[in-house]
Amino acid sequence: MRYLIVLALGLSSCAPLYLPCTRNAPLFDEGGEAQISGYLSAAGVEAQGAYSVTDNIAIIASYEYASQKKTSNGVEYTRKNNYLEIGAGVFGTTRSLKWELLGGYGFGEGTSRDVYGFFAPDFGAGTEVEATGKMTRIFIQPSVGTYNRGTNLSFTPRISYVDYTEFTSGTVTRQPTDDPIIFLEPAATLKFHLTGNIFMIGQIGLTLPVSGDPYFKYQQLSASVGIQIDTGGLGTRVYK
Repeated sequence: MRYLIVLALGLSSCAPLYLPCTRNAPLFDEGGEAQISGYLSAAGVEAQGAYSVTDNIAIIASYEYASQKKTSNGVEYTRKNNYLEIGAGVFGTTRSLKWELLGGYGFGEGTSRDVYGFFAPDFGAGTEVEATGKMTRIFIQPSVGTYNRGTNLSFTPRISYVDYTEFTSGTVTRQPTDDPIIFLEPAATLKFHLTGNIFMIGQIGLTLPVSGDPYFKYQQLSASVGIQIDTGGLGTRVYK
């Protein structure tokens, strides 16, 4: 797990515009369970919550934030990332596995330095500019995981439809003419019990464009490590 911490810190030193959040995959047992999680990741700091409304329906919410001083081509700037998403879906269990299918919507913005073609008339072709892009995302997120009492492994092959609607640099705002990008974002998550209802979680994932060539930089390899409170262990065992 300590290698994931080092990896998350190392990746956070990079400065892409799009940084996928940690996949929020609660994989509940039954209705009435709740999870609250906090992460350190390549996207900054993250907070997540999830609740099983019934024995088959779950809702999730995630928030990520980062503000870091960076230098690009000798110019210092502040890379920022601010994103919120919500989702819902269905889940179930077998004798040996848990599964779920969630979908949701998110929005936010990020600031980085890059060369954007749509700013060429304002700053000159090939000029790197500091710009803030506003983004929306629709995602579909299936997951499957093991069903043990202590340590569990899950896999989440998320698909995200990412659309940057506008970019602002100084007083200039432009709308990109490029099409939104579809990303395949598979991730593997390791969760193990610490004490009581407290668990440690580590996740590593990839971001792979499957439609078109992204005109913005994105985090190809992501990692996160965090702590989770899972109330499913209060009345019954978390893993039966």
